[in-house]
Amino acid sequence: MINNFKCLKCKQTFEKVSTNKYEPCPYCYSIAEKQFRATSNLFVPGWFHQVRSDIFSDKEWEDLRKDPNTERYK
Repeated sequence: MINNFKCLKCKQTFEKVSTNKYEPCPYCYSIAEKQFRATSNLFVPGWFHQVRSDIFSDKEWEDLRKDPNTERYK
């Protein structure tokens, strides 16, 4: 997996294939720390919303299946 790293000394950012938390900076050879990168795409399988949930009662689940745009505050 490609990770983003930011050097603690020169503040340069770079990408590298690594599983380590720290890597040497290619610019100043100091220590670079792995940066958190949030994912923008999340795969949700097609069956995920078709399985009955424990959160809703049977009537609420049927209402939700009839109108999926209904807001739920549970």
